[in-house]
Amino acid sequence: MVSYTHRGVDSIRNEYAKQNHGVLDKHVVIRTWYQFLLRELIKPYQSSFLGEISKVNSFDFSQMFGVDYKKKNTIPYFFNKNYDVKANRASELAVLINKLSGGAVIKRLEETYSCIYLDELQDLVGKDVELLELLLQSSIRVYCVGDYKQATFRTHNPKTDRKKGGKNIFQDFELFRERYQIHVIKDNKSKRFVSDIADFANLVYPEDPITGLYDVDEKATGVYQILKSDVHAYINHFRPNILRYDVNTSTLGYPSMNFGVSKGMTFDRVLIFPNNSLCTFLRNPKKRISSPEKYYVAVTRPRYSLAFVVDEFIPNEYFLEDTIELQEKRIPVLKFRYNQSLLLIGQKT
Repeated sequence: MVSYTHRGVDSIRNEYAKQNHGVLDKHVVIRTWYQFLLRELIKPYQSSFLGEISKVNSFDFSQMFGVDYKKKNTIPYFFNKNYDVKANRASELAVLINKLSGGAVIKRLEETYSCIYLDELQDLVGKDVELLELLLQSSIRVYCVGDYKQATFRTHNPKTDRKKGGKNIFQDFELFRERYQIHVIKDNKSKRFVSDIADFANLVYPEDPITGLYDVDEKATGVYQILKSDVHAYINHFRPNILRYDVNTSTLGYPSMNFGVSKGMTFDRVLIFPNNSLCTFLRNPKKRISSPEKYYVAVTRPRYSLAFVVDEFIPNEYFLEDTIELQEKRIPVLKFRYNQSLLLIGQKT
């Protein structure tokens, strides 16, 4: 099982244990994308390229950006002086080593694993797609899962094949469908969160709207705006995970996580300190938010409730005045009501 980030791997490992009575089966290997490249593809047959074994160390991420004028397919092209693989060229190196070894890299995988599961498919770009094609041609059963709306990361910064992968990878799979006899299944239903969160996420990123199927008997479920003056009481009562767009967004000193870092994670409740773009959107959700991928990731993390901290309430068709009960008091909120908003728009029309 492969995911791009360490947090993605932790999420898979925790969910696997949860569904298997706390046990991580010894036959199941869960790794990051770069661990998979290094341990399973590059190191075993490094001698096909380097002429000797035990030379490859780790990865060099220092040259992800900028220009590298090293001659193609030479040792300096793929490695630094310590024989760390240049991360930008890791997939390209894996493909080359497989070719130089007469396909031994993929053959070894076939003899080792019956299935490979690739999570966060939309993070693969450039030469990753060529490597993925090699896996699809193998005898291994390959399962890929992804969401183009969450294309916030890239495994590397490709110098060529820039349009391959990323949010376009699902178009690539349409081309792969007949070539490699694969099945492409599109599913817009999610069991992660309640329906109000799904409806709000559809405003953030309207294409291919999703449906939330999670049903839970919990108080204060849905999407809210709360006043900054009530934040302390809200956090003390619900203990939400706090998210922000980046370090430039104040969270009043509360520990928080950036939107992009939260990808692949699931929380019961999320509290967001919005940046200027998100504040503007909350005041008028009918306007499109630019570059919505990170925002979409953030608003789809919670199961039960999603709340935004605001300086003042500005009700609109989507957010209406309401209250929620905390342990010692009841606080005012704006509650997201998607069905009600449709009715109001219809009446105005």
